[in-house]
Amino acid sequence: MARKKAAHGRGHTAGIVGAVIGLAAAGTAAGVAVSRIAARRVRASQLGDAGELAAELVAAHLREDDPLGTASRKADRSATVQADDGVLLHVEEIGPRDAGLTVVFVHGYTLSMASWTFQRRALAAELATANGHRPDVRLVFYDQRGHGASGRGAAERSTIEQLARDLDAVLEARAPRGRVVLVGHSMGGMTIMGLASLRPELFGSRVAAAALISTSSGNLADLSFGLPELLTRVRAAFFPVAAWTMRRRPAFAERTRRLAADLVSAVTHSLSFASTDVPPALGHYVDSMIGGTPVDVIAEFYPALAGLDETGSLEPLRVVPTLVLTGDKDKMIPKEHSALIMERLGRAGDSRATYIEVPDAGHMVLLEKPEDVTAALTALLRTVGAGTSPRR
Repeated sequence: MARKKAAHGRGHTAGIVGAVIGLAAAGTAAGVAVSRIAARRVRASQLGDAGELAAELVAAHLREDDPLGTASRKADRSATVQADDGVLLHVEEIGPRDAGLTVVFVHGYTLSMASWTFQRRALAAELATANGHRPDVRLVFYDQRGHGASGRGAAERSTIEQLARDLDAVLEARAPRGRVVLVGHSMGGMTIMGLASLRPELFGSRVAAAALISTSSGNLADLSFGLPELLTRVRAAFFPVAAWTMRRRPAFAERTRRLAADLVSAVTHSLSFASTDVPPALGHYVDSMIGGTPVDVIAEFYPALAGLDETGSLEPLRVVPTLVLTGDKDKMIPKEHSALIMERLGRAGDSRATYIEVPDAGHMVLLEKPEDVTAALTALLRTVGAGTSPRR
């Protein structure tokens, strides 16, 4: 009987740890969830050029009469950019090298450049058929350190400041001349704010516009993620244990997450999307990106996100057209965070910012409502004179 009780106790403890890891990972401030179990469904290596699953999703959600088919999403060039600490960042580009305007896409926490697959395809198709003229816009996508196909850095480098330095390195290496538009989702938006703090002189000179999608300038540790107050307190109490486990015993954390695979996938879907008609394949697609991010990398970045305060970094963004976009039912980073960014951008009385709430959309609005996001980005590009107009 004692053995049975002990075994039950160990199983109960493992169950709690698994639930805490799943809950904490899914509820981290700027991410979607932490799960490598989804790699069984789609290998992370397939996501370099958006993968076969992305092609299926694109076909289902975008124009079926696109004359370029899936070829419009393929990169014209791939490159590697070395960050200031030696980490190698994977970059893919679409469009002419000497384009007058470069649009740089910065993805969110636990994701990869593949999260932009719908925008990438729609904009790339338009660039290739822009009224028969040679396009003057280039699209640049890269994987943040520790994510996708990029390399990992030291744990102490898992900060927004370092991500901002990485973005600066990408600009120096891949867009050293001409105007730039920065587009960031979630942690990617925080990276842009970090760059504004690091290199404020770029905004208005090199950086012509910016888009901050489903992001926040701070106070992330207090988010409830749509959970009841009791569960929020439990998550806050147990997260340090989960984070320690992910950092110090990643193999154990991975095994535990495999045991809770179905629960984690369900939580991920709930926190990523708000619509009732989101196809399961789209949820698996998010799972597959998350599956390529090691649990210890996710744990290493969490303190930087939980302690984020980029309020002062918004000042440089006031001088350029800035799109602030959010899903109206985002549980991860509620729309109030975007509204606060908008308020702070407009405080000078001469705001050049545009605020958009996408109806019935969650944190992964760029995948859930791709046409709305692409249309908003197209309008932003037009404000800086880009000749792109993706068809709806």
